[in-house]
Parts: sequence; structure tokens; C-alpha cells
Amino acid sequence: MASATPSLRSLAFVTYRRALKAGAIHFSETEVHNLSHDGINYQIRYAPNLLRKPIVKPTSDHPAPPRSNPFLPPDAALYVSPILATHYLVLNKFPVHAGHCVLATNDFHHQNHPLTVSDFSAVLAVLREWDAVPAGDSEEGDEARRQNCLYGFFNSGANSGASQPHRHVQFLPLALDELSSLWPTQMFATDATLESETGVAVGTVADVDVRWQNRVSYKHYFVRIPPSCSSEHLYRLYTTLLTLSAHTLSHPTLPTSTIVQEVDTLLQNDRDTSSRWPADAPVEFSYNLAFSGDWLGILPRTHETVYVLPPETDSGVVLDGVVIHCPGLNLNGTVLAGMMLVRTRVEMDAVLADVGVVSRALAGIGVPQGIVRGPSL
Repeated sequence: MASATPSLRSLAFVTYRRALKAGAIHFSETEVHNLSHDGINYQIRYAPNLLRKPIVKPTSDHPAPPRSNPFLPPDAALYVSPILATHYLVLNKFPVHAGHCVLATNDFHHQNHPLTVSDFSAVLAVLREWDAVPAGDSEEGDEARRQNCLYGFFNSGANSGASQPHRHVQFLPLALDELSSLWPTQMFATDATLESETGVAVGTVADVDVRWQNRVSYKHYFVRIPPSCSSEHLYRLYTTLLTLSAHTLSHPTLPTSTIVQEVDTLLQNDRDTSSRWPADAPVEFSYNLAFSGDWLGILPRTHETVYVLPPETDSGVVLDGVVIHCPGLNLNGTVLAGMMLVRTRVEMDAVLADVGVVSRALAGIGVPQGIVRGPSL
């Protein structure tokens, strides 16, 4: 009897274990702290080894050297599987989590241009293939069995934490209990009519229910992904979120509820938001997109780095004879899962002493919530 074809999930973890053993992946061990503040869960990792990761900053005398494209061609040791005829799945060379994968386009497409229907077809293919494990899959190990969910994210723009110009979406494998503990998941498991008790609010834009969590310090928007969602419908949800983000950045003093109402009014005569975001032009602002199989959310960004201590604070670290000041938190799309990396002990101690410092600092990555002004229309 022929053995079952390994599932995408099994392939990812088998490839990960093989690449890790061969030294093709650079995984930094971290000290993990699961913390909560005002009902929002955070997973904060202390990763001092990341201080030694070189950062090249261009100057007028020494411009940045051209970077090679790690996705053209992909590293064979990290390659997992083709996805449809347009994309492929590959392991992240610098993972923050076991099995950390990247969905990249076969051909070069700009990271700061809008995602397309084709991109969302590939995203849905990954989500659905990850969820499906054929009976008799002999390759499925304990990791693959346990981490049967995915948290996906996309970084776009200079302030988003994006590191490569070639279009790619990233995935972190999670166990069901881990996905269930994320505040966006909890937001959709909560009765939105109990806003005063839960912090969860809901509005409507172009016939789509939009949710946000008032206890999170930066403005953001989430929508539910319906069962059997098509790539075309998922793309429409995405462009609705882009439109909300653009209005937020244009009117940063408006409360979130007013932004939702104004964008709904703006779209009364044209519910199709896709025409506002041509595929051949860059999105003129930074943002993080995050999703699971059940929800999709966006965070419009204004800064890549925020600080839990003043940036001039001595970190107590000396590298190659140089005193290192507190580097702050460089944040990408994992922030919408409450995940972040801290690189110095003094910053980690500050967080452990008062996790509220994280919430206060995070208000600076985008547009802070809680500022109330009159309508813009």
C-alpha cells in the first residue's frame, strides 16, 4: 500500500528540522514571558543575541550596497513546496518560532505595492493545506500535530518592519490554544454589545462588520473571514482595511468609531474599494496586515521603533568596546499577536516590573487611540 503524501504542515516541519541540523537556519534561543495587561495578552521574548546582528545604515559617503534577493532563487535547503503556479513556501532563515515560513511570489513583485487576488489565492491555499492532514501521514511529527494553526502577517512600508523588497507573506505555526489566546481571536469570541465590559467595539463599512479593541493603545481594524471565503472576497476585505487605514492616517485625531462611520459614508456610492488601490502603484503609507483562517486585521504604522525606556538610557551592554544604549522595540506584523522581542536585560526588567509600559510604548507605532475631536466631513 502506497504511503500518504506528506501534508504541507509535515513538509514544513521536516524541512525545518533538517535545515536546523544542517545550519541553514539561524535560530536564536529566547527567554519567553507570557504577560497580560488590561485583558490583552503579550508574548515577550528576551533575545540578547540579536544585538549582535549587523545593521548597515547608508550615509552619503557610504551608500548601502545592493542586496541580493533571497527569494530569487530560494535557498534549496529552506524550500518547502510550490503553492499554486504563482508562489512557493520557504522557511525563514532567521525564524522567531519553529516552522516560521514565508510565502513568496515566483517572480519579483514589490512588497510596498498592494497585495493582489493572486496573492490571496496563495494565502488561502496555505491556510487550507496546513489545516488538512491526510490519514496515514507518516511524516507528521509531534510539532506538526500540535501546531495545526497559522498566524500570518505581511509588512509593507518603511515603518512596518519590512526587511525585503520582494513580496512575501509570513506564517507562524501555532497550537490551537495559542491562537485562541491572541487578542484578535478573543475579540471575535466576545459579544460586541458589551463594549464597556470587554473593550470590543463594532461598526460597519461597505456592508462589512469591522471590529476593534479599545484596550489596545493604537488604532487598528479587523474583519471576520467567512467560511469558504473566495480570494476575490478576501481581497475586497483587504482593500476595505486599506481604505480605513488611509483615512486614519489622514485624520489621526478622530476616534476610531468616527473613522469607521466616515469611511462607510465615503463608500456609500461605491462599495468596491479595489479600484482605489491599483496593483502597479505603491501604497503610500506603512502598515502591518495580520490574519488567521478566521479573521483579517490591519495596523497603519507611523514608526518602526518604540521605546520602553528613553533611547539614551545606558543598557549596561558593551559590544566591541562600544557602550550600547537601549535600542527599543523594532516591531513588525507579529505585534498584532502581542509578540515582540526585547534585546537588553534592562529593558526586559522594565517590562517585567510594569507590563503597562509595553501598552504605553505601543501607542507610538501607529495612531494612538483615545484622542477625540469633531468629524472631518
